[in-house]
Amino acid sequence: MNLSSETPDVQLTSTAPQTTNWQYLLKEFSSLNLYLTRELRRQRARSRSRQIDQLQGLVVHEEDVISVLAAADGPGPGSDAEIDRQLADCEARIERLRAEHGRAAWLNPVHLAAVFNLSRTEERCLLLSLAAETDPRYAKVFAFLEDDVSRRLPSVGLALRLFTSSGEDRIGARALFHPSASLLARRMLHFDDATAAGPLMTRLLRLDDRIAAYLLGVDGLDERLSGWVDIVPPSHEAVRTPVPESLRGYAVGLLEASYAGGQPRCRPVVHLYGGPGSGRRSLAAHVCQRLQMPLLVADARTASGSSAERAELFWRLGREALLQPAAILVEHFDDLLAADRAEELAGFVQAGLEFASLTFLSGSSYWCGTAALRHRFFVSVACPVPPTKERIGFWTDHLTDVPHDATPQELVELATKFHLTDGQIERAVGLALSSAAWQGSGRIQPADLSRACRALAAPNLGDLAQHVDPVYGWPDIVLPDSQIGQLRELAAHVKRAQTVLDTWGFARKLPYGRGVGALFEGPSGTGKTMAAQIIAGELELDLFKIDLSAVVSKYIGETEKNLSRVFAEAQSANAILFFDEADAVFAKRSELAKGDAHDRYANMETAYLLQRIEDYSGVVILATNFKQNLDEAFIRRLRFIVHFPFPDEQHRLRIWNQVFPPEAPLASDIDFRWLARKLKVAGGHVRSISLRAAYLAAERRTAIDMSCIQQAAKRELEKFGKTWTAPDAAAASGEPERPDEAVA
Repeated sequence: MNLSSETPDVQLTSTAPQTTNWQYLLKEFSSLNLYLTRELRRQRARSRSRQIDQLQGLVVHEEDVISVLAAADGPGPGSDAEIDRQLADCEARIERLRAEHGRAAWLNPVHLAAVFNLSRTEERCLLLSLAAETDPRYAKVFAFLEDDVSRRLPSVGLALRLFTSSGEDRIGARALFHPSASLLARRMLHFDDATAAGPLMTRLLRLDDRIAAYLLGVDGLDERLSGWVDIVPPSHEAVRTPVPESLRGYAVGLLEASYAGGQPRCRPVVHLYGGPGSGRRSLAAHVCQRLQMPLLVADARTASGSSAERAELFWRLGREALLQPAAILVEHFDDLLAADRAEELAGFVQAGLEFASLTFLSGSSYWCGTAALRHRFFVSVACPVPPTKERIGFWTDHLTDVPHDATPQELVELATKFHLTDGQIERAVGLALSSAAWQGSGRIQPADLSRACRALAAPNLGDLAQHVDPVYGWPDIVLPDSQIGQLRELAAHVKRAQTVLDTWGFARKLPYGRGVGALFEGPSGTGKTMAAQIIAGELELDLFKIDLSAVVSKYIGETEKNLSRVFAEAQSANAILFFDEADAVFAKRSELAKGDAHDRYANMETAYLLQRIEDYSGVVILATNFKQNLDEAFIRRLRFIVHFPFPDEQHRLRIWNQVFPPEAPLASDIDFRWLARKLKVAGGHVRSISLRAAYLAAERRTAIDMSCIQQAAKRELEKFGKTWTAPDAAAASGEPERPDEAVA
């Protein structure tokens, strides 16, 4: 075939390397035509006369084949010696072109042969199959040489006749088509379905679509990777990444060393784990930018099909990395660690081991790798949440060109309260801007930023904790001034943490971490839960009340596991964790009886929980009615211990005076001073009595009067086994029949 005057039916770009690639293929096809012509001459010599006139139109004539193979510089009807001489000349020209690969030109067939370590015979087998993809007229040649008009693809037998010189060589070359050999194992060639079950020599060869496109120099990825893999070309500008400078330095140093001389030596696998927006992708892009290497970015969640089909896709991803050549980044890698995706994980690891020179895996938690990686360089590296100082810088950067009213001090407080990554901060600014626009304002307010942060960082605690919306403020709580001062001081410790710990350097002096631990202790109903809500409202942080019935388990290790999840989920939101009746979890460690394994484990669990509280950088509030039951190690290491006393008469009067909303209809006969003196109950009981009295009044269709409150008080006290005889409702003044003083 005169390919020098033909254009393949493929879309070729006009770049110089791909033009050179096509010129190289023309030389290869010239060589192939010589091999086919020689086989045609051999077949002519072996043929014998037969009657075929009645089959005209159903066969391919020799003249047709000769016209296909005749090139402008073709051999014509010369001798075998002349064909061999022309083959030698053609091979010499091909070798000169191959020598230019990587210097003056990029030759895809040469690169393919190098990376898959193909022999020259294997290369020719690929080119033989490529001919069928390039020009349909080759089908006539194959049909004639196979003596079967239906066989329009080259067979194994034809390939071996063309490219081997003797029967002994032909037998040895059968190994090239073994399932474990490169041509089939790397899915470059496939047996045509119609002949796949027949004898090896009769099986027809079909070139893989991606390999065909690659040999022809067609840009793009394997079409089976479309929709879930993107290729990111290397940038010529520095890639911004929020990961710590030391981590960037380690990554670049390691990978540049492994690529010394331009070729990968240790082919590292780097597992990066961290929260959303922690810079895992940008770190991979930063390294690829330094290496000037493309990056194939795959999303493990979006690969479709059955488990076996997805495993094949991951295998093809690895092969694509070798063809480009490119590094791999698999995002949401944690999804591949699920039990039902073991086949896909194995397929990907196999592909990575076979092909990828540099692999990044992006997940959310530490991974120790698999046994298959034990002979490869493998490391699992954390991309941590940046420290407060860097978070302040991220807030400033992302708000530079955005209209807002947040002061520098408010940005410091945001960075201190919310442990967000750079990507999350960028997202928070976007959410806040949308919220401001929805409200008809063109400027972001600090409250918009705080709401966006809380939405992004909201932990997923399922049934282990209850989110509490703060409904109380400072005016609602009635405590002695000393206790109010301690609560305000607690809030100040959170707000000013960056200044004291980072700017002033006190973080280096802290023995137990950056978090704020507080113990609220006192009788039931004295305001411990209310105080936790007030602190959360003041700091604009989420408050989670831990459900101890769900957390505490009778099974060894389950309590520890549940609480570990609570602390891990709450960390990024810097949420306030409120443990009511904390002595159920943080009780004193027991003296062990000899051989008491359960108590021994319980003590180990308590020590572990103490460590988790120390490591937590947010606020942990423990509330208990029985301080004496708490482990002393907890009490010693808590920054605040606030005693909530049983209210005296003066404080009870303040509670009664503010417990009813302004809208509530109150009768004139209510005597709050008398109630404060006679009903010695805590604030929580006062609120319960007021609410019950309101429902009684609503049912009677009257204002809330003294009789409603007295009856409500009687019911409230009965809950605790207390009795109270209500006074005569007719008594209206002075000191009527008064109830006995009651205490709850």
